[in-house]
Amino acid sequence: MTASERLAKIENFFFKGQGLSRACKLSGEERKSYVFAQVERLLATEHGSSPLAVWLSDQFWTADAGREMMYENDPLFSKEGKKSLTDKETARLELILGIAGLCHDIGLYQQFDLKQVLGFRNKWWVSNKRLVEWLKTTEYEHMAMCVAYIMRKQAIDVFFDTYYMPAQDEMAEIFSSEFHELLRNPNDTKIPPRAYVDILLETMFLIERHWQRGRRRKLSPEVVILHDEIYGLIPLQFSSFVLQAAQTLYDYMNNEMFGLGVSKPRMNSFADKVREVRTEFLAEGWITDDSLSFGYLMAHAERCCQGHWHKEDFVL
Repeated sequence: MTASERLAKIENFFFKGQGLSRACKLSGEERKSYVFAQVERLLATEHGSSPLAVWLSDQFWTADAGREMMYENDPLFSKEGKKSLTDKETARLELILGIAGLCHDIGLYQQFDLKQVLGFRNKWWVSNKRLVEWLKTTEYEHMAMCVAYIMRKQAIDVFFDTYYMPAQDEMAEIFSSEFHELLRNPNDTKIPPRAYVDILLETMFLIERHWQRGRRRKLSPEVVILHDEIYGLIPLQFSSFVLQAAQTLYDYMNNEMFGLGVSKPRMNSFADKVREVRTEFLAEGWITDDSLSFGYLMAHAERCCQGHWHKEDFVL
């Protein structure tokens, strides 16, 4: 196909009746509103197993981050093809590419420049108040749903990189008791967009507030993580008994295990220490040998032996 033929095919399939020519004359906030409205429409429209937003992205780029070209000899990207387009066609292509680019990033759950797109500081965390406010109030609910999911992916990556396994699992396995399902990606859920965003943010705030409480109490990061590993989840508050157990395990790991290498005798000794702490500080039924909490603690001990130990100024 020529560049004009290919452009016409894309326009007819994705933008028929959407006032694309008129929208090319818009600028500033009006143009942004049009782009957002189109991205929202395309995200909300299913086509086969994917939203139309992903199909539009696939007309130009692969699913990889960085927008790798889908077709090597795409006439819409070649110098000759661009020259063959009229001024009006070029204007429509520029607008379509802006919409498709946002569909690529949002529809495929990839981080983008928040400052450039939404005007907020480029921080994908619940401490970004303007981002959270936008997620809760925007009319573009499917966009918000996808942006919240990108935040979730970022949080899981951070918790994985910092070995905060209870928080990682909390974010990865969010369950909605109201809708009776795990929070999957936006394209694979029956949860309404607004509810989806609220549920996800609630979990992120739970973890963030808990972490900040620990910092205000001047607890070391390792003690906070050990405390939560003993619980097996992110609790609503710190328990003095669990903190005593966590501090005891921290002291033992720091003095007897840090950086000395993983060995069976050393790990067996730590397991015995966990059982001793369990008996001394905790009620019956806590951190049994076959529990998730016990597994968390043993994995933590291995990392300690390997030298993976957070510094006191460590922050999420």
